[in-house]
Amino acid sequence: MTPSLSVSRTTGSSRKQQGNALLYTLLALVLGGIGLAVGVNQYQEAERATSVQASVGEINSIIGAAKQNFGQYNYAGLTTAAAVGSQVIPAGMATSATVAANKFGGAVTLVDHNLTTPGTALLSYAGVPAEVCTNIVNGTQALARRIQVAAADVKPLNGSVDIGDLTTQCTSAATVTIAWTIGRT
Repeated sequence: MTPSLSVSRTTGSSRKQQGNALLYTLLALVLGGIGLAVGVNQYQEAERATSVQASVGEINSIIGAAKQNFGQYNYAGLTTAAAVGSQVIPAGMATSATVAANKFGGAVTLVDHNLTTPGTALLSYAGVPAEVCTNIVNGTQALARRIQVAAADVKPLNGSVDIGDLTTQCTSAATVTIAWTIGRT
């Protein structure tokens, strides 16, 4: 009888150990899943921030080059083809000798805007995702006289950005077009 009791105790102890092992395994899986979710979220945020910074740098570069190369002529006769050909719009953005696209796949245009506002050009970026729109406008607003998002003023001519209008327009669609009026005051 004694041997069967010791077997019974071993079996009970073994079941308890198996239960603990299962519990610890499940706990490790849950913690691993949480860690993975946090890591993926941080990666996505870092990628979004990198995309915003790259776009802001690109836009600021185009505006600076346009002012340097064409500002002295009041942008008269400026076309996207001329901006692409002169590499005011960087060569990496050109999809042909006369057309350019941004990193979101939307058209980039840079044209004479003198009929609307003398001494200015209009730079536009189509297809900008709503989730990066506000950051891009905030990063570029100092170089523009006027900014429109989804065809509405968010920074009136020679004014300041209206945060409420900016938020409303940036979230008005999944992707929006941002247009900057640049040039002399």
